[in-house]
Amino acid sequence: LGFGLTASLSFEHPYPFARRLSTLDHLTKGRIGWNIVTSYLESGARNIGHRAQTDHDARYDYADEYLQVVYKLLEGSWEDGAILRDRQRRIFSDPAKIHPINHKGEFFQVPG
Repeated sequence: LGFGLTASLSFEHPYPFARRLSTLDHLTKGRIGWNIVTSYLESGARNIGHRAQTDHDARYDYADEYLQVVYKLLEGSWEDGAILRDRQRRIFSDPAKIHPINHKGEFFQVPG
């Protein structure tokens, strides 16, 4: 099973998005693609309560940091071997191999 999705970075925080992306990654055994967009329509911005759409360069600055956060959450917070899946002992993961990302940027503060 492979899966591709288009997701805008403009209207959602990276933490819940990374969680959903991780779920899809597990369900598809790594066969997921993400078409990254920043959304440019005024109507999209108004529909989530913004008065106007952010200008092009600011959207891409935001997108750059967004991608940094998602990458840190997906690739930087779990060491190899963190997933144990030990049903007998009812242990899913090794907490010593899972780390907060402690991202502090211009747009996002994400402990992770």
